[in-house]
Amino acid sequence: MRRLIDVRSLKVRLMVLAALSIGLVLTVAGVSLTVLFEQHVTRRVAAELGVRWNEIAGEITLDSTDRPVLTQQPTDPRYDRPHSGLYWQIDAPGGEPLRSRSLWDETLKTGDTAVEEAVETPGFGEGAAAQLYVLSRPLNLVGSGGPVRAVLSVAVDHGEINALSDAYASELLGALVVIAAALFLGALLQAQVGLQPLAALRRSIAAIRSGTSARMGGGFATEIQPLADDLDRMLDWRDTAVAKARDRAGALAHGFKTPLTILSLEARKLAEQGQPASAEVLREQVETMRRHVERELARARIRGGSVGRALGAEAGTEIAPVTRGLVDLMRRMPHAEALSFEIVTPAGLQARVDRHDLGEVLGNLLDNARKWAASRIEIRAERAGDLVTISVIDDGPGFGAEPPAGREAEGSGLGLAIVEDVLSAYGATLERRREENRTLMSFKVPAAEPAVLDAAAE
Repeated sequence: MRRLIDVRSLKVRLMVLAALSIGLVLTVAGVSLTVLFEQHVTRRVAAELGVRWNEIAGEITLDSTDRPVLTQQPTDPRYDRPHSGLYWQIDAPGGEPLRSRSLWDETLKTGDTAVEEAVETPGFGEGAAAQLYVLSRPLNLVGSGGPVRAVLSVAVDHGEINALSDAYASELLGALVVIAAALFLGALLQAQVGLQPLAALRRSIAAIRSGTSARMGGGFATEIQPLADDLDRMLDWRDTAVAKARDRAGALAHGFKTPLTILSLEARKLAEQGQPASAEVLREQVETMRRHVERELARARIRGGSVGRALGAEAGTEIAPVTRGLVDLMRRMPHAEALSFEIVTPAGLQARVDRHDLGEVLGNLLDNARKWAASRIEIRAERAGDLVTISVIDDGPGFGAEPPAGREAEGSGLGLAIVEDVLSAYGATLERRREENRTLMSFKVPAAEPAVLDAAAE
């Protein structure tokens, strides 16, 4: 089963890192903003409690027994509704505290302790009223018996603060999710744009491999260009090494030609001296060596797709001129005077193959057809999409049949092997089949556009 996510992908790694970073940053931001909001609300509630404390304190007086009473009830109706969440209480020595109706049968747990700042204290009952926010301050009243010290406390249910904080956190979470999505999309776009130079590098390497380009060239990002330059230097070194190896192989093969010719002459002399058996053995060995030499020479001449371009070959070759030149040459070969040649190739049709390699392939296929054809040879080239199909068709007897009279001893049988070697350098193969009493040899190679060739020529 293929992996749904390629953990080796740079884009995947960048996006995972971005997701973790965004999640961590927004989590810290969310917690920090929630805490700041709670502190802000707490300060706001403390200020409101101060206003309410002043309102109630202004209505406090002493009765005839020096007990605190209110000259007027506070205007907020929540003071009269039991457990409404807003409370007041006056504590004075020597009696029960005076408290708002909202406290019902409960008492604020403050005693006679005065607190100058609003603080959170335990409340009463269950649920929201379990925690209260209380502001307690002392009062100095003057009664008939002298000064009376009292403590006025106002309180609000802490659940209101929690409700505000929860509502804020819920809305903040929605906003943070939207921000996270926007940041993630931004990171995805950043990764996509940031990795474009690597995609361009990959396309350039693919162009070199397919033979449509010779070098990486320039135009890459500043961080990528040194790598492209190193690759170009490596390609220069490789092409130099390939050219030297080809030259050495050619020189070695040519160096064998003269000794082989001498050995052939010696074999003939042995036959003339009455040693036909020894002469036949020597001729067979010489012929075997000659076939190896011819094949290595053919291989040495193969340029191939990317190598040919690197050595200055054209991006493509027009098929018709090469074919006409080879047919003119075939007409001078033995048995060709009785054959008719037909070339069916559109003018201007070009294949992305080195001219010498195309000549090597077509030359061997035409020579093979010349040896087997009865009366007619057809060379056909046609384009389908990005490929060109080139076929050599003859009306000979076909594979495994006896060759026409007088042609048994021709050739060394290396032609088709050389063709396959050349085509393999372009990733192509030779197809052989019989069709309507005719033998068809065909291969497919990439097509070349005239505009590409013109640009290359410039």
